[in-house]
Amino acid sequence: MESAKEHEEVEFLSRKILDLNKQLIESEKAKSRFLSLVASELNNPMTALLGLIPHLKPSIDQEKIFQMIHQEALNLHFCVDNLVSAAEIESGNVDIAFATLDIGELLNEVIAELVYLTKERNIIISIHNKIDFTIVSDPRKLALILKNLISNACLYGLRNGIVDIAMEQVDAQLIIAVNNQGNGPKVEFKPQVFTRFAGGPEGDHGMGIGLSIVRELCEQLGGSIDYTVSQEWVTFTATLPLEASVSESDACGANEFLFDSFDGAVEL
Repeated sequence: MESAKEHEEVEFLSRKILDLNKQLIESEKAKSRFLSLVASELNNPMTALLGLIPHLKPSIDQEKIFQMIHQEALNLHFCVDNLVSAAEIESGNVDIAFATLDIGELLNEVIAELVYLTKERNIIISIHNKIDFTIVSDPRKLALILKNLISNACLYGLRNGIVDIAMEQVDAQLIIAVNNQGNGPKVEFKPQVFTRFAGGPEGDHGMGIGLSIVRELCEQLGGSIDYTVSQEWVTFTATLPLEASVSESDACGANEFLFDSFDGAVEL
């Protein structure tokens, strides 16, 4: 039979557990609020900066400096996009905004934002797009999924290699396969690859939040993400359901609101 002392000890430990749980919940809320605040404060000036940079006309001797500034601004913009998305996911306030879009045009704009990364690693981008019609999805989330998958393929694939991007519609689903040459992630279980701050493919650096955001966004859109390794290729495949239609108020029919910074951009 439980003694009075044992009963008091159990009650004490139960209260401690409840207190620790409450502190953990408050800590998570504070982290989410902080992340949302930082993301909001960075997003607007970053968008303005990217809109202004392409309109600069550097002299020949300043071209290299201009390219460096543009590269860092694009890198920062990518980080801010991921930070904003992570903040939305943390807060549970992920809004889905469907619109008609040209997936080929969207892909070209994403690749344009990654031009410095592909140049630095001398990556050849090969595109196999079987979709020659407009589709209905969330353009911003789709763009961030593409950007993270392609960036991941460039960073963890072979230098001087190929990144192959294939897109097609199967039934009512959009299939995006991003292939890169190289070895697969060295993890024990597949879900580890899509976990925030997990170890990198070689176990010597973090993979950040990119692939975890891809997983979250795919799930928010009702889809999934997976990867396979075969011989010298690694393939990440996103499967996303497509909407049959979109309300007239949302039917933009173009992607111009996604990457305003490339209007009149200087080709590098």
